[in-house]
Amino acid sequence: MSADTLRLVHLYPEQLGVSGDRGNVTTMVARARRAGLETEVVEYRVGDDVPTVADVVLLGHGPLSGVRSVSADAQRLLPALEGFAASGVPVIGVGGGMELLTNGVVTEQGETVPGIGFFDATVRRGAPRRTNYFQVTTTYGGDELTLFGFEDHAAHLELGTGVEAFGRVVHGGGNGTDGAEGVVRGASFGTQLKGPLLPLNPALSDRVLRAALTRRSISYHAGEAHAKLDEYAEQSQRVIRENLERSFKAM
Repeated sequence: MSADTLRLVHLYPEQLGVSGDRGNVTTMVARARRAGLETEVVEYRVGDDVPTVADVVLLGHGPLSGVRSVSADAQRLLPALEGFAASGVPVIGVGGGMELLTNGVVTEQGETVPGIGFFDATVRRGAPRRTNYFQVTTTYGGDELTLFGFEDHAAHLELGTGVEAFGRVVHGGGNGTDGAEGVVRGASFGTQLKGPLLPLNPALSDRVLRAALTRRSISYHAGEAHAKLDEYAEQSQRVIRENLERSFKAM
């Protein structure tokens, strides 16, 4: 493995990868390679050895049943994730992946599905279902950035004292209070933005890559080799922008 290798860890790809979220891994790999970097992807499944090396950790979306099915195993991961976060490694959870990283999910029936407590936040199911095109702004990694995607959830996220939201809702519902969306912790974040998130938002992908690689004194710059990827993302964003007022009835 080269010294300039981006090391990605993808947690629970089957249980937490039902919304095209492997696209987030694919995007990280594609953008890193176009910048001249090698990549290594490790997929972690229940019972595997806990990863000890990572530059980015990714968790995708899954239903509550998926979160429940990996909850016990995921408790083993917390010390490693805490260590990664302390060294500046981005840990990114989308949808159900974010919920697994919180203190837990409280269902409408009052059951609590334990999370691992990486984010000091609690998810409460039973909020009005929000199924919309989604626009959010965030200052993650720099100046204000506009993100586009899709949301489909019935959850409210309660942040702990002093914990900050990942972004602010411009169009859509979000999962927080007073227009807040998601949760951020240093270089790590969780959000309900799907689509999948990173292919749709190349500027955010680049901020994640810079956070991951700067800590290792590796330079990352997007250039002409990324132009076609950015063009595809812009075309998709345009469709979302033109349909932001549209919501979808959940089946």
